[in-house]
Amino acid sequence: MKYDKKYFFKRQITLSEIGELGQQKLQDAKVLVVGCGGLGSPIAVYLASSGIGKLHLIDFDTVAITNLHRQVFYSLDDVDHYKSECLANFIQQRAPFTQVSFSTQALTKENASMLISEYDIIVDGTDSLPTKYLLNDVCVLEEKPLVYGSLYKFDGYVSSFNLLQEDGSYSANLRDAFPVMNTDVPNCEEAGILNAIVGMIATAQVNEVLKIITGIGKPLANKLLVYNALQNRQLKM
Repeated sequence: MKYDKKYFFKRQITLSEIGELGQQKLQDAKVLVVGCGGLGSPIAVYLASSGIGKLHLIDFDTVAITNLHRQVFYSLDDVDHYKSECLANFIQQRAPFTQVSFSTQALTKENASMLISEYDIIVDGTDSLPTKYLLNDVCVLEEKPLVYGSLYKFDGYVSSFNLLQEDGSYSANLRDAFPVMNTDVPNCEEAGILNAIVGMIATAQVNEVLKIITGIGKPLANKLLVYNALQNRQLKM
């Protein structure tokens, strides 16, 4: 069955700030999502649903029963299967204008540059600090924008790193904000996580990607958004 893009994305194109030109920018964009867990899985689905033309997913992990309370685009049938493959299959069923591919290999120093170089924007959906710093460093070297997201219990963090500025320089990156990697921070398996904050931070990252591609609004360049779900409080650093 063939679908008309104008009808598929009608509600989005109706926005005067987006229009057909903005929608075409999304269609022409190539985005890499690293990590297909609590952050990465909704990020990928929302990006595909918004009309991103080319989407590549990287995750070496498989779906576990403990993932399902927050990784809502996986089902019981997906348990023990690769997350990136399951997510790519889900996206193919609902996003006819997105070319989605996936990789089940881990991101390493040896392959990161090759994987990152062909994409316009990189999105960090990982929960590993070493991987976050590796992503950041390669994005700096490859001059790629990195949309960052992180979680800790009831708190979430979002920023857009390494954006090209009008004067030709690049905005702050992860090492500007956190020069030294804190190895004492527990991940969600150790500290726990509320599922609502996961979805909120994921969609905030999607929002950053869409703004960067279409050129509307003001991305979180040189700013870190911190949101606390218990108090409904946010601040920008």
